[in-house]
Amino acid sequence: MKTTYISILFFLLMLAGCTDFLDKQPDDMKTDEMVWKSRKETEGYLANVYASIPNNDFNREDPWIGCSDEADLTWNVYSTYGINLGNWSPNSNFYNKWGTFYKAIRASLIFEENVARCPELSNDLITRYKAESKFLRGYYYWLLIRQYGPVVLIKELQPTDADWNTYPRASFDECVDYICQLMDEAAADLPLHWQNETNNLGRPNKIVCAAVKSKVLLLAASPQWNGNKEYANFKNQDGKALANTTYDESKWRKAAEAAKQVIQYAENNPDAKLRLYKNNENGDGTQFNPYKSCVDVHVKLWNCEVIFGRTNNANPRSWMVHASPGPNNLGGVAPTQRVVDAFLMKNGKPIDDPESGYVETGFAENGSDYWNPNNYNLTTDRIKMLADVRNCVSWGHWPGEWNMYANREPRFYASIMYNKRVIPQLPDDVAKRDYYNSAGQKNGYARVEFYYGGMSRQSGSYTFFPRSGYLVQKFNDPQANMRDRTYPQNYGMVFIRYAEILLNYIEALNEYDPSNADIRKYWDLIRERAGIPSAFEATPGMAGNKDLQREWILRERQIELAFEGDRYITTRRRWLAHTEDQGGATDKRLYGDGGRMWGMDINAGNTATNNFSFTGFYKRVAFETRVFDKSYYLFPIPESEIEKNTSMVQNPWW
Repeated sequence: MKTTYISILFFLLMLAGCTDFLDKQPDDMKTDEMVWKSRKETEGYLANVYASIPNNDFNREDPWIGCSDEADLTWNVYSTYGINLGNWSPNSNFYNKWGTFYKAIRASLIFEENVARCPELSNDLITRYKAESKFLRGYYYWLLIRQYGPVVLIKELQPTDADWNTYPRASFDECVDYICQLMDEAAADLPLHWQNETNNLGRPNKIVCAAVKSKVLLLAASPQWNGNKEYANFKNQDGKALANTTYDESKWRKAAEAAKQVIQYAENNPDAKLRLYKNNENGDGTQFNPYKSCVDVHVKLWNCEVIFGRTNNANPRSWMVHASPGPNNLGGVAPTQRVVDAFLMKNGKPIDDPESGYVETGFAENGSDYWNPNNYNLTTDRIKMLADVRNCVSWGHWPGEWNMYANREPRFYASIMYNKRVIPQLPDDVAKRDYYNSAGQKNGYARVEFYYGGMSRQSGSYTFFPRSGYLVQKFNDPQANMRDRTYPQNYGMVFIRYAEILLNYIEALNEYDPSNADIRKYWDLIRERAGIPSAFEATPGMAGNKDLQREWILRERQIELAFEGDRYITTRRRWLAHTEDQGGATDKRLYGDGGRMWGMDINAGNTATNNFSFTGFYKRVAFETRVFDKSYYLFPIPESEIEKNTSMVQNPWW
């Protein structure tokens, strides 16, 4: 569908609405008079219920990127730094969302109890607004359980003097059931989509409700919560079990059915305009370009793949400042070598497959098939060549780049900035581009220098650089000007997109029906958009093999959803995050959030002689050793909340 972004008008309402309402007592007569007599104020209250939805970002709102095995945040001022080193406790209050979400949940209950009092709202609008509020309550409970596990369920508005010591945690399954109930009840009174009312983009609809159910039920079906005997002692004070330790295959079926409902909505309702984004199907050229499609799905506002999100310029622009190479940018959102290695070759095979064509060392003699499709002269046609780079016409490795990055799949180039690559998000001006290169390497193209002494890895006072020797390129608009910090378009924050739903479906389906033809059907759609062969062609003999398909479906998630927050959740719900580092010269683990994290050797050589010819940079080294304890599978409930509610037990092992 064209998206469910929050419209600019609605988002401004969220930001500028009556933000003090949520801080007042519900029986405050002044608040009562302000809110429920006026449509404007009533809708302002609802906007504030929306406003607690966190933005997807790399440090302030969530830990998903910096605390997963896919990325490192250079800066020790962020809480991810302390978490990764094991320096936290229930008193640390890192990413403390407990009170924020419960405040929003309470606000939703207040709203539903009072909205009908507004004389300026029609009955239809009252019904719809109640449905939106129910959705939001369910969504906040979803955000709570993915971070904290089973929580206290507040289903009705409680008096402010309620004895909170009598509210123990519900079981995880009870939480899941309640969230799904709220999604179903909300969906009954919401439209299928908002394509005919674009001012409502960003509000929930039937598709959004089904998509959230897909995420919730996939978590419930996964090993962390489905038969996990390590949670056998996770109980309330009265002995009530909070986690079911008996495996139930039917949970996978429920997860698959929820995802399939979203797919059926998309396939049976062309007017919903929901599908995987391809440039040529969205008015951007006549030829399909997989690289451009993989770039633009994350920077084109209101594109057909977004299911739930919001209009937001601040966070994507902040991301670009932090993820673009210096100078003049902060350049420290660093992919690990593990995720770099996870991306496939252009033939769809992994780098460790003997038939993949992967070469680890040396400089590539030739460029990719698309590095210079118009055969421009690099000296006389520099402006034209840069236009091709910024317009995603030129992509792939260039001659002279390290072989490790040669002939990789389009999603690799859409996601990873590596040493010596031309930086897209800079203007064509030669002087401004040469600002990013050392003496002797200035040619007007601005190839990134991550090696020791390079312009994006200088010693001394300049400390903004990626410790792994890579930056995340994903989400960076190639048309932006990160030298002058100017941006050509509006951006959005995406919470759920269609590709994730397809992956949810095939993952769940594989667990109980691994020979189902839908697995290949929808997996192939993702591979086709990525511009690489089917997984079943790249890995012959995989069809119907549950274990092998599971391995490659999780690999597909790691690639397709890289840096979108999914990796953190997936490795935990799959009970894989505590995979131990066995030591040795290298780390061959596919999973594990503890132990050594690897990248290129950004400290090799010396500043006087290092340049693009220096091969010592390309040695795999561990840039950090992280701590991961099993307690980290769930965030601790803040100690202050435990003290408020003595019937609430703490999470396991904290």
